[in-house]
Amino acid sequence: MPNKENKGIFDISDADGVNESERLLMRLCRKSFLSLWAHANLHTDQDMRDGKGSAKEFADILLVFGNDVVIFSDKHIEFQTEIDESIAWKRWYKRAVTNSAKQLYGAKSWLERFPGRVFLDSKCTRRLPVDVPDITAARFHLIAVTRGSLEACKRHFPGSVGSHIINTTLDCSEFPEVLFTTGPLDRSKEFVHVFDEFSLEVLMREMSTVKDFIDYISARKSFLLDSEIAVMSAGEEQLIASYLMNSGGDENFSFLPPSDVKPNVVTFDEAIYPGLLELPEYKAMHALNEQSQFWDFLIEKFITVGNPALINPEHSQENKDTEYALRLMASESRFMRRELVRNFFELVNGAKGTVPGRRARTMTTRQAPTILYIFLLCPKFDDQSYSDYRTMRAGMLFAYAQCAKLKFAEAKTIIALGFDHPTKKYPGGSEDICVFVCDEYDPEVKAQVEKLRAELGIYADSLVPNETRSYQFPPR
Repeated sequence: MPNKENKGIFDISDADGVNESERLLMRLCRKSFLSLWAHANLHTDQDMRDGKGSAKEFADILLVFGNDVVIFSDKHIEFQTEIDESIAWKRWYKRAVTNSAKQLYGAKSWLERFPGRVFLDSKCTRRLPVDVPDITAARFHLIAVTRGSLEACKRHFPGSVGSHIINTTLDCSEFPEVLFTTGPLDRSKEFVHVFDEFSLEVLMREMSTVKDFIDYISARKSFLLDSEIAVMSAGEEQLIASYLMNSGGDENFSFLPPSDVKPNVVTFDEAIYPGLLELPEYKAMHALNEQSQFWDFLIEKFITVGNPALINPEHSQENKDTEYALRLMASESRFMRRELVRNFFELVNGAKGTVPGRRARTMTTRQAPTILYIFLLCPKFDDQSYSDYRTMRAGMLFAYAQCAKLKFAEAKTIIALGFDHPTKKYPGGSEDICVFVCDEYDPEVKAQVEKLRAELGIYADSLVPNETRSYQFPPR
């Protein structure tokens, strides 16, 4: 059951880490991944029997997003500046990197064996609000956040920002001997991404959605493990900049300009990221990203305060259906969020100052034609209570979703979002969400929905001009 502090339908933990380093990481994760899928201070019942005993702490942060499972280990280890630098690096590397990898391997092993035995609380009574996928479907991503060496690295490389060098030509046993250098660890085990505090900040700023983040670390893993390419980079930020400038092609070439020839050696120097920051199109992209944050806000609001029972006590949409719809919304890249939000505000601005009437906009993409979005602006009648209005709007959302299947036969999952009409005479407002999943109508049901469409005038030429539009966004 949801905790008392949570007004919504999901049991969301407010745990944010046990120290400042973990709290910083959790703030970054909640901002990018949102609260339904990112969790801190987790426990397992490994040492408990019949509810008795002490729970064991799990990894520092866990992200479960569909079949993607990201496990974070966060360690802030002080770099010993008073001793010889080579010795200090060995000690720091062992405590920050090697020990993090061991923790991550152990956490992955536990989830593979006992996916249902990770809990939000130390009493092991509150399960995760989302299911950990079965081992046959899970895609694991292990991330070691290693803080504490930044200033020492700056001193060692004067003029640098302090991020570690990446070198895939070295064996993992050599990294403790090569100052401020990291790369692939034990290749016989799951790949571990190693990020210092600076590269983590850059990564989370540039890959600020679940999709963008997972796409990046997946491409990074493939690139750095490619046995046919030797990769040397002046820092993670240089890889990130190269990815942003070149991604979209073959996975192994996501970091490189288009070419028919696969290089044997690739070097990324320290000028790439600063150069990216100066590009006009980069600055314009981040300016556009500001408005797209509305999509993040909308998802988070549904997570934390959304509750179908407040609309209609008999509402049949289950938690798993709502989570699925929200996960699809959160699966959109930052680029796609910009486009979705732009279209939503176009709809709202077009309705401002007009006589309140039902307006909707329907959107799909070439990249995902089976997913359809509907934005519905629905007016409230003067003699209607707000509670009755919410119930009516929820029913109208479901009707729009059903009718959309008639017009967009390729759509399998339809997410309808309902909003107050901007020309309203009452304060406040609300948002509703409806998810409708259907592969194909049988003839009888199709006839019933056709009748419903005609009765309600949904997708009818006689309605307000431009009430509905279908958008096919171009590829990124």
